[in-house]
Amino acid sequence: MDRGHDLGAIVTVATDGRDPAELKQTLRARGINTSVSARDDAVIDMDEKQETSVLRLSPHYYNTEDELERAAVALEEELAQDRRGSPRM
Repeated sequence: MDRGHDLGAIVTVATDGRDPAELKQTLRARGINTSVSARDDAVIDMDEKQETSVLRLSPHYYNTEDELERAAVALEEELAQDRRGSPRM
C-alpha cells in the first residue's frame, strides 16, 4: 500500500478482503507481531486507496533478516489459503 520514491521499513498491506484484525491474531499465534491501521488513522490515504483498514508490519533494529523472511512467508501463506478457499488454521 505504500508509495513514494524513498520507502521506510514500515509496510502496510491490503489483506484481499480478509479482516486485518483477524489476520493479525493468526500471525500472532505464529509468533509474528503486527498491528492494524484503521481508516481513522489515515482518512485521506485510506479513502484514496479504498481501504477501511490494513495490516501494518513495523520491523525494528533488533529484527533479523530470518525473522523478516519468516513474517513475509507466513503472510503469503495466510493470504494464499484464503485465495484457494482452504480452511485457515
